[in-house]
Amino acid sequence: IVACEPTVDNPDTPTPPNTEDDGKEDGKEDGKEDGKDDGDDDSWMDEVIDTSGADYLFKDGITGKVMFLEYNGLSNDYISLFDNATGLTLFLDLYSPMVYDYVTPGIYTFGDGAAMTAHRDYCYIHFPDDTLMRFTDGRVKVIVDPEHSSGYPYYHITARFVNDAEEVIAADYEGQLIAQ
Repeated sequence: IVACEPTVDNPDTPTPPNTEDDGKEDGKEDGKEDGKDDGDDDSWMDEVIDTSGADYLFKDGITGKVMFLEYNGLSNDYISLFDNATGLTLFLDLYSPMVYDYVTPGIYTFGDGAAMTAHRDYCYIHFPDDTLMRFTDGRVKVIVDPEHSSGYPYYHITARFVNDAEEVIAADYEGQLIAQ
């Protein structure tokens, strides 16, 4: 069997462009809400990091800061979330490919400083008496609006860590990070 195109009654009428449904409802070429065609898979945004029932929760009254560094060709973003009420500081040491001039959005797994990891040696709580609480496991999710109306990137950072005593340390921070 051979399939042929049907005959055209008016050969001077141009063939309309192919308008097959590509599944993109926003009309943007990459199909992503932020309009960036960076080829990244945004399915990570659906992951929920549970901050409920935490023994330590960094959420309200938090001052967020960041130092942008480079390490072994990776962006090394060192974030501190200072709890103004308790005096505790949660440090997050995140590594990612050098793509943006802000903290790279995504999920950071507990690791050793490879791309898209939160370094196990440099994520901890610093207490006012200069003692540290280290973690045995953790995960960090960073969402960023780089074109926020304030003119500065606006972040939503959720994190969940566990220490040796099985205590849960969590963060649910929304706001800017002051560059240091």
